[in-house]
Amino acid sequence: MSDATAFLKGLDTKAKMFAPSAWATYHANEELCSWLMSPLARWAGAAYGDRAFDDAATGYAKYCMGVWKSQQMYEKQGRYTPESMPELISEVYEDEGYMVPYMWAAILIYPFWPSMVSHIALYRDDFLKALPQGSRVLEIASGHGVMGLLAAETRPDIHVQGFDISPPAVAISHKLHQVSGLGERVSFEVKDALNLSLSGERGTYQGIIAAMLAEHLQDPRPLFAVLAHHLADDGLAFFSTALESAQRDHTFEFHHESEPIRMAEEVGLRVTKLVCDAGTPVPGGRFLPRALGMILRKR
Repeated sequence: MSDATAFLKGLDTKAKMFAPSAWATYHANEELCSWLMSPLARWAGAAYGDRAFDDAATGYAKYCMGVWKSQQMYEKQGRYTPESMPELISEVYEDEGYMVPYMWAAILIYPFWPSMVSHIALYRDDFLKALPQGSRVLEIASGHGVMGLLAAETRPDIHVQGFDISPPAVAISHKLHQVSGLGERVSFEVKDALNLSLSGERGTYQGIIAAMLAEHLQDPRPLFAVLAHHLADDGLAFFSTALESAQRDHTFEFHHESEPIRMAEEVGLRVTKLVCDAGTPVPGGRFLPRALGMILRKR
């Protein structure tokens, strides 16, 4: 059976230059990282076999190199330089060759990047454990599905529904779900959750997950409107985003932590807890890449 270190051992063979920092982050936060990585390794091994760990390492290395190059371009241009949105959807979100390695990297940054580890604790301890009994949970842009699967494994009383616009990403979530043993309490569907009706019933979900999504939108305000409309009065939302952190598909540029906070407050949400940690900046650069996570509830 695969354990939490299977992905790290994959780095040792397929992405050696990135292995030392990932191992250091894991060892400094072993209990927290293992909470995420142990079930992920079990699901990945069952769904894809041992090749999953080498594939994930290769995808992670490619992702990290892309992030670094994008950040360097950001410093030169002074702004994000994303692809146009129609091309972005067809060439990124619908491209299996791009999305599959991207999806592995998108979950591995949580236990491998010091700027993301605090998000694991925020998600587990301040969101999942605090949800009302028997909650219905919506994950917007569920991607690989791991956040939703972890939610259902941690809380046997809840049901999780995940939507994502990327068919290749949803295909990964389906494969992991099939071997997770979580059954009908979890479902994933190709769907744009931002098109959910804002005129129908309010407060449908006691939990909503919107992790590292806002920076991919041309305007994040509709996302906050969806959160406010569909979150129950006693519910919680887990929201996270990137600030001054360029990638190929990052379109909305947050510079200040106050910006997403104001957007949340404008639709009647309040922040109950917030974490924000810096990543690695370009030496001498103007921009400081950060990862922000916060817990939201209704006013």
